[in-house]
Amino acid sequence: MHAARDTRAVRHTVETLTEEIGRIVAERQELRAAGAGQAELEENRRRLADAQNRLSHLLIERHLRHAGAA
Repeated sequence: MHAARDTRAVRHTVETLTEEIGRIVAERQELRAAGAGQAELEENRRRLADAQNRLSHLLIERHLRHAGAA
C-alpha cells in the first residue's frame, strides 16, 4: 500500500479529481483484499469523502460559470 498523500493544497480540476477518486477507490479495494485494519480503511474513507466533496464543489462552480455565460 502506498502512503496517504495530502492533495488538498493542489489546485485540482474536475478531471484530475475524478482520476484521484479512482486511485483512492482502487487503493480501498486493495486495502480490503489485503485485510487492512479499521484505521487504514477509515483514513482511506476520509480521503475519498474529502475528494468527492471537493469534486462536488468544482462541478457546481463549473455549472455556475457556464450558466452565467449563457
